[in-house]
Amino acid sequence: MRKERLPKHLLKAALILTVCILLVYIPAATVAYISDRRTSGDRFAAILISAHALAGNDHWLPPLALLGSYPAWTLYFNARGLKPAYFLGATFNDFVKVLQDERYQSIVLVGHGSYNHWRATDQEVSVLDVQRLQGTYRPKTGEWFQLTCGNRDFSDVQLGEPVMKSGRPHAYSGDAYALQFIIDALTPFRIIKSATNQRYGSNAE
Repeated sequence: MRKERLPKHLLKAALILTVCILLVYIPAATVAYISDRRTSGDRFAAILISAHALAGNDHWLPPLALLGSYPAWTLYFNARGLKPAYFLGATFNDFVKVLQDERYQSIVLVGHGSYNHWRATDQEVSVLDVQRLQGTYRPKTGEWFQLTCGNRDFSDVQLGEPVMKSGRPHAYSGDAYALQFIIDALTPFRIIKSATNQRYGSNAE
């Protein structure tokens, strides 16, 4: 019986992917790992990745997001004296824990959401929830990156504003798409920082 062969374009794509993994990703991830091991202290950047994505509870997505973002985001936060701490399938309780634990000074949210809320794996987290929690946490001195859509639902107050001491969180403006997330994972937060600069009309570094 004759065996069917994979189409040439699929074999070519698989070869290119293998070369990229061997020559680019593995060396970059190794450098990031060494950098993280050498970063001392107990100050962290919490990276909360929701499993509520394409079709509900997509538990395969957070590990992919971890793999894609690990090298660039680890080096980015290490350069600022922080160690990344990933929360895969992050829940509302994870968010509250990060909010109230002073070891976490920067926060990254990934998933569905808007200017005013983020959809954790188990429920929505809105700016109203954060405002109700005020007094139970100290404002963060690091950075807030919210990789969700940036449409305004019910308020002009961005979800991260009550959290951050600077009051200037990084968020997209309007709809956001997978390509923007991928670019911001590979070139740490380039697009979302640009959107924030435009929104505030000045440098938001």
